[in-house]
Amino acid sequence: MGNKIWKGRIEKNTDKTVDKFTCSIDVDKSLYLYDLTGTAAYAIGLNKIGIIPDDELKKIIYGLKTVKKNIEEGSIDTSLYEDIHSLVESELGKIIGDAGMKIHTGRSRNDQVVLDEKLFVKDALIDIISKILALQGNILKIAESKIDIIIPAYTHMQKAQPVLLSHYFLSFFKKFERDTDNLFFNFETCDYMPLGAAACAGSGYKLDRKLLKELLEFKDLDSNSMDIVGNRDFIIDFIYSCSKIMLHLSSLCEDLIIYNTSEFSFIEIDEDFCTGSSIMPQKKNPDVLELIRGKSSLVIGSLMQSMILLKGLPSTYNRDLQEDKKILLGAYKETSASVEIFSKLLEKIKFNSIKINNALKEGFLEATDIADYLVKKGESFRKAHNIVGKIVRFCIDKKISFKDLEMEELKNYSPYFESDIHDMVEIHSCISSKKVECGTEKGQVILNIESGKKKIKDSWNKLKDLIKRTPKFEKIIKYIDA
Repeated sequence: MGNKIWKGRIEKNTDKTVDKFTCSIDVDKSLYLYDLTGTAAYAIGLNKIGIIPDDELKKIIYGLKTVKKNIEEGSIDTSLYEDIHSLVESELGKIIGDAGMKIHTGRSRNDQVVLDEKLFVKDALIDIISKILALQGNILKIAESKIDIIIPAYTHMQKAQPVLLSHYFLSFFKKFERDTDNLFFNFETCDYMPLGAAACAGSGYKLDRKLLKELLEFKDLDSNSMDIVGNRDFIIDFIYSCSKIMLHLSSLCEDLIIYNTSEFSFIEIDEDFCTGSSIMPQKKNPDVLELIRGKSSLVIGSLMQSMILLKGLPSTYNRDLQEDKKILLGAYKETSASVEIFSKLLEKIKFNSIKINNALKEGFLEATDIADYLVKKGESFRKAHNIVGKIVRFCIDKKISFKDLEMEELKNYSPYFESDIHDMVEIHSCISSKKVECGTEKGQVILNIESGKKKIKDSWNKLKDLIKRTPKFEKIIKYIDA
């Protein structure tokens, strides 16, 4: 690794172990397109202030296109370079000669890497938003097609009250809705152009930063050079959003793993998304769900890593920040892959209505509604709660259900019980009584499904706007011909 762009001050060759320890090319070579895009825009900026003449600019653009082609074809030995920035500059020099030596004028790897990372994060945000919107669409399809299925809701992993299956899935729709809102916000806070900061004090050349902002599709200019080169808040924000997504996915996966067990058998996961056992022939394991649940720990760990990495750093750039790319890329990869495969898995889940209906018959799911019945007849809630608790205790001891009780027995507990009690606390009646806007009543759930459809449509339109606000290498190089 002798071809170093900083050679001059250091006379001795760095030890081979130092080269190996300090290089980051294996990680940041995945940022090549962003580095090429930023370099093309910066070369145009240098052309405008007279540093790079027109003929050399054309050579540079030709050279960058060739470097891109060579990287994508795998014809460059990346191990010769310490990072993607030195690779692009050195390979460009090989192709076009001395003109390639001008592209770093007034620029530092310190502001260059921030640019690369911001461009990467903007694309990563668009990718994950699109996958979450697809997942939300699949959730709504289930909610709409299974609107008449009722399931037990659980608190403390004990049967609590009956709810519509659609209402259950809409609870996760809301979680992912908050996630997309966070991601849209992350895009806005990331969308400030950093070039011009140079190493830490700002460029010594009168760059037209507004031109660079327009070429690179940023909404505004970042304003303090010292903050720019040390700022990684946009990475922390992105990984935090990824962590929340993975938390929500992990929770949903946990539920589905439980519902898929033979003890529950509420759902069946398609064989396409299961694996077998190496020793037990009968097994069909929900490994995809388990892996997503496991990968959530990796992404949450990435959040901790990124914050601890920055915790004690002095101002501006420090080499510790080289490690942020590995953390960022890992969190993105795990989140993007998990959302995508879960969305596909969800499309093929089957629901066992017989098992679910049988589960509704046990656990006294109507108990709260019986208490509500007494309150509506005139009883105080606390007394009604106590009365129903005693009835449940009696039924458990006698191994009977509430429906087995005669009216005379019920009257022994409260004079407010009347002949309409059994109709009022049928499972469907329990559902239809929850008419508050956030409740599980069918009409309200249908309204929430329709509201969800509108939200997704609005989000797709908003996403199309974000896509327009991301630079493309091909578009920037066409600026030369315009």
